[in-house]
Amino acid sequence: MHIFVKVQTTSLLASWVDFLITIVGVSLLNSWYLAASLMGAVCGGLANFMIARNWTFTASNQPIGVQFRRFLLVWTGNTALNASGLFMATHVLGVQYLLAKTLVSILVGVSYNYFFHKDFVFSLS
Repeated sequence: MHIFVKVQTTSLLASWVDFLITIVGVSLLNSWYLAASLMGAVCGGLANFMIARNWTFTASNQPIGVQFRRFLLVWTGNTALNASGLFMATHVLGVQYLLAKTLVSILVGVSYNYFFHKDFVFSLS
């Protein structure tokens, strides 16, 4: 349970970075919300990797290159799930983009991200 809480805390911090970049892109730079969301995902993903490596999974002894390559694989899937979920929620269901982004991020974070980060990217064994 301790690792689950740390993973979710790390995810929350990275999500703040993601959302901040997304909101700035849409509101201040007049970017298309999906493009701003992708830029937010890149920045949030980098923040997630750094926090997870240095705080969440400090007992992992894998080299950073191995972890980062695995992280990129998981992040690519995460980004695809978030972008497609965001598109579906906004275009098919008519949900406002920030609400849709929040709901999709939570769903992907507690399902897909948690297990892949714990068991594949930062495996403690």
